[in-house]
Amino acid sequence: MGKTDLDAVLRNLGVSTIIAVGVSVNVAIPSLIMDAVNSGYNVVLPRDAVAGVPRDYAEAVIDNTLSLLATVTTTAELVAAWSE
Repeated sequence: MGKTDLDAVLRNLGVSTIIAVGVSVNVAIPSLIMDAVNSGYNVVLPRDAVAGVPRDYAEAVIDNTLSLLATVTTTAELVAAWSE
């Protein structure tokens, strides 16, 4: 997110919440989440829509670091919330 036009694009669209998905919990996901939070966005992290190596390390990063910055959920819980 840093050094890109993503923040400007999202603000122009009225976005206030980012759902972070993809790889890698080792580098990219923490960077995205920290950049987004520092820019004032709410962040949702579906733990089953991200990956990192080794898996135990990725789970520890989610549980001990990213959970302090983002709302950690699952894709099923996210879909259920949208369906209400």
